[in-house]
Amino acid sequence: PQMSIAHFDEAFHGRSGYTLSITNTDPIKTDRFVKFDWPCIPNPKIRFPLDGEEKQRLENAEKESLEALRSAAEAAPDEIAGVIIEPIQGEGGDNHFRESYLLDLERTTHDIGALFIVDEVQTGVGATGKMWAYEHTSVKPDMLAFGKKMQVCGMMAGERLLEHADNVFSTSSRINSTWGGNLVDMVRGAAILEVIDRDGLLQNATQRGAEILTGLNELANTHSDITNVRGQGLLAAFSLASTDIRNQFREQALKDGMLLLNSGADSIRLRPPLTLSTDEVDQALNIFESTIKRTTATQVA
Repeated sequence: PQMSIAHFDEAFHGRSGYTLSITNTDPIKTDRFVKFDWPCIPNPKIRFPLDGEEKQRLENAEKESLEALRSAAEAAPDEIAGVIIEPIQGEGGDNHFRESYLLDLERTTHDIGALFIVDEVQTGVGATGKMWAYEHTSVKPDMLAFGKKMQVCGMMAGERLLEHADNVFSTSSRINSTWGGNLVDMVRGAAILEVIDRDGLLQNATQRGAEILTGLNELANTHSDITNVRGQGLLAAFSLASTDIRNQFREQALKDGMLLLNSGADSIRLRPPLTLSTDEVDQALNIFESTIKRTTATQVA
């Protein structure tokens, strides 16, 4: 049978090769390419704050998501080879998931005979305060993709792949690349890992991330246009009242000296370096304060 990869709404996994078929954020990124019709599963993302009402909503959303995966597997027995998820969806909206859901997803993935794959290209290499975002939970992925901060892309896999004698790590040329594993990449990647360890950058990401979240929550308490503050380590984000207001905020922030990224329909995401300082956090929060005031003033006018 034709094999497929189950993935999630608002997922971004790249736009080359098979990843074209599992990226579904802005259609312009993949519209003109050939894609497979692979199973797309609802993403039960958290809307912060995570209060009692939100937990009840998530119970239902998570149940529907897992049922959708089981239904896709039943409709095409033995065809889903893997289920891939970003532990925190980046481009799709900095969407977070509950640990209990990720554990249930891992279990369901194994129940249908598929590999549980985490895409840590954006979340990995210290961005969340741990080397890999999945380490904030007790899930154990079968495969992990990495890139970005390592400045070299690659994947790791666990023991389940060894169940197949001709797996890609054991069989020559199953996966190959002209520039795969070149010496400069290896030296640079090793140097980056050494600096992260030497300078305590995982701890720095945790501490500075906490400062960012505290500041953003204070802003949200005084400016009603800022909602859904969320983050893990340095991967922080917040939503604005509409797409238009988000775009105006981003443009105003640029004038005020801050480069920001859009995320999803109405959010701003922050992607500072692992070496971020407390002074820089304060500087950023001060810019946000003036930017939201100017954006709001424009809306009133």
